[in-house]
Amino acid sequence: MSDTTDLTVRVLDDRDIVVAGVEFEVTYRRDGHLGMLVATDALRERLTASKARFLAAAWKAAYKKARTLGWLSS
Repeated sequence: MSDTTDLTVRVLDDRDIVVAGVEFEVTYRRDGHLGMLVATDALRERLTASKARFLAAAWKAAYKKARTLGWLSS
């Protein structure tokens, strides 16, 4: 999984975005003070190559969604 086309992106509320793939799911939370997204899940434990690829693609998808919602500036 190297691109975001295999992912489903959902906005839960005014600060959480969930990105789901076939094997994994991660939630990103908007940090209003720092103007960034923070992963709230523990997928980084026992990091494998497939998890790393998923997290990279998921972050890109979440970032794109957050930008369209106006949560993040450049």
